[in-house]
Amino acid sequence: MEIGLKEKILKLRDDGKSYNYIIKALKCSKATVSYHCQRHGKNNIGLSRTTLAKFEIEQMNEYYQTHTIKETAKKFNVSTTTVKKHVDNKRILLTEDEKRKKNYCRVKSRRQENKQKGVEYKGGKCEKCGYKKSIWSLDFHHINPEEKKFNISTNCTLSWKKVKKELDKCILICKNCHGELHEEIYLNEIKF
Repeated sequence: MEIGLKEKILKLRDDGKSYNYIIKALKCSKATVSYHCQRHGKNNIGLSRTTLAKFEIEQMNEYYQTHTIKETAKKFNVSTTTVKKHVDNKRILLTEDEKRKKNYCRVKSRRQENKQKGVEYKGGKCEKCGYKKSIWSLDFHHINPEEKKFNISTNCTLSWKKVKKELDKCILICKNCHGELHEEIYLNEIKF
């Protein structure tokens, strides 16, 4: 005789498994697990932890200063909610200037990551001379300016799929070759 869902839920709960574990293991809803556990008095069966000692809270606070909430929870074998409850709040209120500076740094970092990804996608070196010493000296040049939809370096919020589509319209060249290319275009010696 096959064991029913209710029996499986209660067995896993008796084994000390959490609601989330049971939901994933049996592929059922949280409401179903909660219903059966409440009905059979299996809500808090050995899963709740005793109150933290003062020294544990102090250790947690010290550890949290250099680690994330999740890392702290894992280290001390508690939930993230418990960590939030006991640690000193690291949130610092920033002035408007500090917020702007932080946002600027975040955008700058994102643009650098996107450029690195784009350079790697296009081969990592100048397609004309092979230069590859500095990523800052490499540019994306649109072969046909009429097909250009956006400037790759300034659109850090677009998906990689869209950026890749735009990169396919470009060649990767160093600043020297790029300057020479534009000079030739300007002087009408070559046409793309």
